[in-house]
Formats: sequence, structure tokens, C-alpha cells
Amino acid sequence: MSNSCRLRAPRHTGTGLLAVCLVALVLATGSTLTTAAPGNAKSAAKTVAKSPSRPPPFEFAVLGNTPFSNTEVPVVRSVLANIGDTQAAFVVHAGNLKDATESCRDDLITQRLSLFASSPKPLIYVPGANDWADCQRGSDGGYNPVERLDFLREHGFDDDAVLGPGPAGYAQFDLTRQSEMSRFRQYHENVRWFYRGVVFVGLNLPGNNNNYRSAGGRNGEYEDRVVATRVWLQHAAVYAQQKEAIGMVIIAQADPEFEPARSSGLGSIFSDRSGRRGVDGYKDFRTQLQRLATRFKGPILLIDSGKTMRHSQPLRDAHGAPVKSFTQLSSFGSPTTNRWVRVSVDPRTSQLFRFESVLLPANSAAPPTGQRGSSTAPAATTSPNSESGRASAGTAPASGTPYSALYPSSGLATGASSVSSDPNQGVMPIGPALLPNATAHPTARSH
Repeated sequence: MSNSCRLRAPRHTGTGLLAVCLVALVLATGSTLTTAAPGNAKSAAKTVAKSPSRPPPFEFAVLGNTPFSNTEVPVVRSVLANIGDTQAAFVVHAGNLKDATESCRDDLITQRLSLFASSPKPLIYVPGANDWADCQRGSDGGYNPVERLDFLREHGFDDDAVLGPGPAGYAQFDLTRQSEMSRFRQYHENVRWFYRGVVFVGLNLPGNNNNYRSAGGRNGEYEDRVVATRVWLQHAAVYAQQKEAIGMVIIAQADPEFEPARSSGLGSIFSDRSGRRGVDGYKDFRTQLQRLATRFKGPILLIDSGKTMRHSQPLRDAHGAPVKSFTQLSSFGSPTTNRWVRVSVDPRTSQLFRFESVLLPANSAAPPTGQRGSSTAPAATTSPNSESGRASAGTAPASGTPYSALYPSSGLATGASSVSSDPNQGVMPIGPALLPNATAHPTARSH
């Protein structure tokens, strides 16, 4: 009640005037509440806006180091059909589509690429050391590794490739290749895509010390690719921040061989390993992974080709402590060709990435001679219509010049080296196609 009401109200007329004052007070209070209400509504709206909905969970399949012979091809074909019968959104192959003792000849490479192209789910492949970097060995045919990489770029990667659409109901999403950057036109194999809150990055990181050559002279291929890798990861980090990504997945063939810290500081974490002579080809990559883990607050998963599934947390910070947001996952591989890894991504759980070993049903395909049984190493808990080959032996590039004329058969041995003026002509898209009678259901074993 206001003071004016108290002063002007005689005792004998207090009751009537008091009622009038009470009505005035109620009206004033209601006006105040009404004025404040819109502010509260705006505040509530801001609160809702600051809580974006989480993307739905999904899963994808991981392969690597397979097939390593023609006898393993039917098994891999059955594995791809098996994956096609699951909820996996896509497949990643972490490199090495042939054994180190198999020739790097044109027809074998294109046959293996055609096998991947027959996948009923979209398949993304990154090259491995067996596929190009080690092709100079006699057992591989004595090829020039740079020429073999150019051949892979022509027949395995396409600037305009779109992952999907695949069979009805599968997700559609686009690939971005590093070759879209004018400075890195030749790096068609380095790729990036975004799916349900997660940024995926594919890198050309071969397992022969990153193709660092100990012979004298400039390591041109190695040095240029190290720069390309560094730039591509930097762009991926910025892209992840712009997209407000909840996680990152990096796929590369090589295990960069993280080592435990022997003392504090970066020098011990990233020093050259004992027993390896010369330059450590993965040192720059490991250093950048540490920086990436520091700046990106979500979980990071590194996938490499292996022989048996394993996962651990090998990255350490500048003080030697394990980086709990970083996990390394190795795939199954030859001779364990009848298994694949299912990676489940669920933003609703405390662990964004979870892994399962999936066994091909026994009646799907007979394992090749010498096939081992499952052997999964103990691992640490994690945190956070088939297309035919488009080329065969002796296939020439779009320019019409045979590869044998562009490159010597053993360029490193003779000291000669050539690079195609346009290594990006002609492609064989790696995409989905339906396989007939793909009805097998996988048997999963959780890890």
C-alpha cells in the first residue's frame, strides 16, 4: 500500500479507500509481472537454443591389409556382402589391397579396386605401402613407386566421387579431396567427409617409414607429401571447428609407432626410435596429432591397417601423460580375412567410439589355405551389380602414352624418375553396388 493511501485515509472511511488501494496495488503488480514475462521467455528461448540436439548414432565397418592373394578374394567379397547386410553406413579400407610379394602390375591393382567397387555399401580406400611405395622391390615387379601412385590416383580416386547413394535408404554425403586445392592437385587420395557430427579424414601414409628414402639426395616425394599431410590435417581441424564436430576419425595405412615417454618433454615423446637408422618418417605426423588433440576437445580415432583388431591410447602430451581423448584402432588383416571391425558411434554415451569384432558366418565362404583363427589382442578401454575392372595390363592413360614409355620399369634402381604431366586422367569410381544373395547375418563379439 502506498504512503499516500495511508495519509489520506481517515479511520471511518479507511475500509473503502483501503479496498481502492489494494486494487491499485494488484494492478501495478500484474503490470510488473507482465512486463517481466517476455524477458523470461527470451531467456528460456536462449537456453533452448544453446542446447543443440545430438546427431543420431550410426556405425561403420573397417577393413585393411586384405586381400593378400587371389585365394583371399572370395572371402573378402563375402565380407563385403556380409557388411552390406548390416546397419553400417559405409566401409573404410585402411590400405594394402595386395600382399608385399604380389606384383604391382596394372591388372592386379585394377582387379582389387574392382573388388572394392563391388561393395554394397559405400567404400573409402586409402593407399598403403604394398600398393605403391614398396613396388620397387623385385618381388613386386621392380616398378617406380611414384608411377604406381599415379596409376592408383588415375584408377582408384575421382575428384567428383560421391559416397552413395547406394541402395534405397542409405545416407548420401559428399567427399572433399585435397586435389581441389590448387597447390595439391595430385593428392586425390587424401579425402575428407562429414557424417552425423563426425569429421572423417583419409591420408596417404604408407607403412615403410612413410616412404622416406635413406639414399642420398632430396626425398622429393616424401617431403612434398609431408607438407600435404600437414596442411590437410590443419584444414580438417578448422573444418571440424566450423561444423562443431563431436569427434574426428583419421584413416591411414601406417602405424606411426607411438612410443612411451622416457622422460618429460617433447624430446622424449617424439624422439627417433632406437633401432631405426636415419630419419623417423612419422615424427611430423605424431607431433601434429598431439597438437590436434590439444586443440580439438572431442574424441579422436586413428585407424590403421593391422593383422588383428587392437585398440589403445598411445598418444602422450608434453608432460608424458596419456591423452585420453585419442584412441588408435588397428584393423583385422591377412591372414585373418574372415573378420571385420564394427565401429559404433553414439553421441548419447560417454564413449563416442566403441568397437566390435564381427566374424563372417562359416557358410559364407571357405577361408583360404593357412587361415588362422581369431586372435584379438587385449586392448585398453577406449574413451572418448559388381563393377568390372576398367583397366588391365598395358592399359594406357587418357593421353594414349603407355606407362612403360612414361616411366622406367625400375626407376629407383637406375636413378631415373619421371612424373606424369597430368596423373589425374581417367578414373574408376569406388562406389556402392548391390551384390546378389547377400543374406548372411554377422556374428558379433563385443570388445
